[in-house]
Amino acid sequence: MCYDTLFTLDGTHIRGYLLTRLIGNGSFGAVYEGKCGLDTIAMKVSTEEEDLQIEAATLQKLYYSDVSPKFHFTGRYGPYHIIGLELVGPDLELLRDKAAWKSFKRHTLVRVTYQAMKCLEAVHKMRIVHRDVKLANFAVTLPTNPENRVVVKILDFGLSHNYADEDGTLREDSRNLDLRAMKYASHDVNIGCDVMPKDDICQLSFAVIYASGFDFAQQLKLPAKQLLDWKQELIRKPEDTLPHQTKVMLPFFDIVGELDDVRPINYSLIKERIQACMPEINVASDLILTEDDGEPLLV
Repeated sequence: MCYDTLFTLDGTHIRGYLLTRLIGNGSFGAVYEGKCGLDTIAMKVSTEEEDLQIEAATLQKLYYSDVSPKFHFTGRYGPYHIIGLELVGPDLELLRDKAAWKSFKRHTLVRVTYQAMKCLEAVHKMRIVHRDVKLANFAVTLPTNPENRVVVKILDFGLSHNYADEDGTLREDSRNLDLRAMKYASHDVNIGCDVMPKDDICQLSFAVIYASGFDFAQQLKLPAKQLLDWKQELIRKPEDTLPHQTKVMLPFFDIVGELDDVRPINYSLIKERIQACMPEINVASDLILTEDDGEPLLV
């Protein structure tokens, strides 16, 4: 019953904020826009206490990194667990869906990849793996200047894990989640390996393929062995395996295929390879969020 009412809380007051509209929902719960005077935030409401506590703790660790929504507070509201956090703009899944041909243009794709990589770099420096990297878990900031410039932030840390102590000792996740069947799992995770930072980056590479317009949903319908082989070949021979519309990203995919769990990840080199995908532009520059016939458009 509690879960059923998660999506009918608009008009409710929580911690002094009026929930004005539902702006997102999923298996995690619901996200509302909350207003208190001139202050507007996002309010995440869920029945899953442990996942929300993990997310709140992760957002606090990332507060000064500026790659995730700013954390404001956490608590309870009746049967629900809540997080108050910075309100951001549309997620990349929605922006891809609204784009022509359901794909980002090349200059947008490389900028999105670069900024998403910066997000993962900051997360991994905290010895955290996200474990659910996909377009829906990245969003752009709200435009705050006349040019409508925005940057990408990473969202939804309910499945994340602090995988190592400060001394590098690996930590077990008490939740014992089976992530092998996740549709965007990397090849190594599919065969039973623990999720490590390189697997987040591999998931990002899948998101890049999807953002380029490739029908990833259709690819995921392949028989399990065939899909696993495709993921392996994407690592081994990306030049032969990448869909045509993603070929521009080959320098990025080449280095993703070189990653392992032994050598430290060279994030600067990965970002250099992303720049090499389109050397004629500055891939580190901001994105622009505009409108086309009333629909959000990321350029």
